Amino acid sequence: MAANTYSKTPVTPAQIDVLKERMSLLADRNPSWNIARADWRRLWPYFAAQKITYLYDDELWENFIPTDFKETGKAEELLDAYMILDEDNEIQLKLFQFKFSDEWKGGISTKELYAFVDRMNRVFLKTDLQDEQTLTAYREIQQALDARRTGRRRQLRVRVQCYFVTNGQSLSQSDAPKLDQLRDTYAHDRQSHGFTFETYSSQDFHHLCVHGRIPVQEETIDLNNDMGERSFMHQNIGENPNGMPIQVMVGFVNVNQLIRLVDRYSNNELFEKNVRFFLGSGKEVNRSIIATVTSQQSSWFGFMNNGVSIVADKAELLPPSSGGRMKLRITNMQIINGCQTVNALYHAKYDPDLKDLFQGNSNVLVRVYQVDPDNSAFLNALIIATNSQNAIRPEDLLATDPRQTKAQELFSNYGIFYQRKEGETPPSGSQMVSFSKEQAALAWLAVFKGYTSRLRNSSSKREIFRDGGEYDEIFGPFVPDEGETSVTPVQRALELAASCLIFQMVSQKVDATGASRRERGPLRKATYFLSSGIAIMEKQTLETLIQKHSSVEPGSNIREQMKRDCQRLVDARFDQMVRYFTDALHVYLKDNGGTEDAALKNSRFAEEFSKSVEHAEFFRDLV
Repeated sequence: MAANTYSKTPVTPAQIDVLKERMSLLADRNPSWNIARADWRRLWPYFAAQKITYLYDDELWENFIPTDFKETGKAEELLDAYMILDEDNEIQLKLFQFKFSDEWKGGISTKELYAFVDRMNRVFLKTDLQDEQTLTAYREIQQALDARRTGRRRQLRVRVQCYFVTNGQSLSQSDAPKLDQLRDTYAHDRQSHGFTFETYSSQDFHHLCVHGRIPVQEETIDLNNDMGERSFMHQNIGENPNGMPIQVMVGFVNVNQLIRLVDRYSNNELFEKNVRFFLGSGKEVNRSIIATVTSQQSSWFGFMNNGVSIVADKAELLPPSSGGRMKLRITNMQIINGCQTVNALYHAKYDPDLKDLFQGNSNVLVRVYQVDPDNSAFLNALIIATNSQNAIRPEDLLATDPRQTKAQELFSNYGIFYQRKEGETPPSGSQMVSFSKEQAALAWLAVFKGYTSRLRNSSSKREIFRDGGEYDEIFGPFVPDEGETSVTPVQRALELAASCLIFQMVSQKVDATGASRRERGPLRKATYFLSSGIAIMEKQTLETLIQKHSSVEPGSNIREQMKRDCQRLVDARFDQMVRYFTDALHVYLKDNGGTEDAALKNSRFAEEFSKSVEHAEFFRDLV
């Protein structure tokens, strides 16, 4: 469960205001969605789904499919929306039920939760009701899954994940026994098939907005104490002015202690501060872990593995139990290093082909750091030191980069709200153009660099925000190195603004091509392609308007002129670009086969599309 916290404390007016501000900002960034910034009921599902999945705006809009009868007219029974996400080693089917109260009251009913989870389990895991009478939404999802599982991907496991979401209160402590009973009911399906269910309340989303994660409950783990005080290390530093942790404990724990925690927190809540989530049992390092703990040398594991690092707001050593183990009570824990280890152990224990080989006699070295929650400097340094990559999203770590603060300052001169970090909101009552640094970077790569297929891949997108390389190319002009004058900060700001405006305008036109996503067909996934194609056809015009606007005093009047200029470009080329794209896709699929989605992620198709546009422009110039 994601929201394992129990509370009957209602969300406060101030917390509601924070959630409303975040929903309004989502609407402001995406005018093509045609959702009013104060339409909380319509925004709530998109906002909630994004917080749960961490998808970018364009990925969210593309993948989040409403099925609620009131919105779509589909027979859906308990299901309000779904998402199908492709991962390297599995396909994730995310199923949502939303509850929204205009008064922000009410809460989670365990009876309604059971009805939803049981129905989703029977339909999508047990494949009940797969006949002619299957409801419209269920049949649509099954067809969408079949379309994803083609070729070698047919062998991939479909992991079913259910989300019960309310803007009311969380579960109360008195609900804990019922929730544990419900968890036990689906324990086998969770361990064998990855079937999970989670609940989220308005308090949980406030935690996600303000703190970036939902607090993990107080937990207790047992440290081995076979040799008394020599079994573990305890350094009690105490409060100190040097920014060090308050205390550190190092010792061995049985692997089943960590497996229990993974089983309890099934949606990666333990790993929100980790570099990356579980990469799958097929990765070499994880195959090695699994091979060791299921072999005759399983007792060697603790001496061969690098161990697990945990940070916590509070850690308390309790007296040894009669079994000789020292108990460690941990508050708000996070595993910052060792995600692959503990998930591989879980896989070794519960995989049907391995569980008979798993002996459970292995230990693993655990390091626990009690760190003051306000001591972010040490915490971030520890995360980076214990991992080879950045521990939070690369784009989040760059929010305080001087290039980002300079960009925000420049955009504000044009009446543009540039969101450089999560949680920022525009001035109250502002009607500014809004976009985030992520939207700006991706749109610029499409418009000025011709990137298309790569921007359809989530992992490739995030690589862009690794400091260096493409990130430097995009944002370097805002704080240029000495002697670098090829592009001024103002010119780059206007390039980013023009890119976002073109992307937003293309998105609006795509949405206007059909009343439903099905009617829009592959165009709904083609915004980067269409934006790139328009930029190729209007390269000279685009360069001229950037040069013109960069030579005058900044102001909101320049922003409005930019909007009109970009709108003329999009209006002039959109229909033509749709024809080029549709024809190129038809030819590619005819020659190469496969699905539309696979084609749009294929670099070869991207090259063929760009060439077709460039050839058309070449012959136009000849004429």
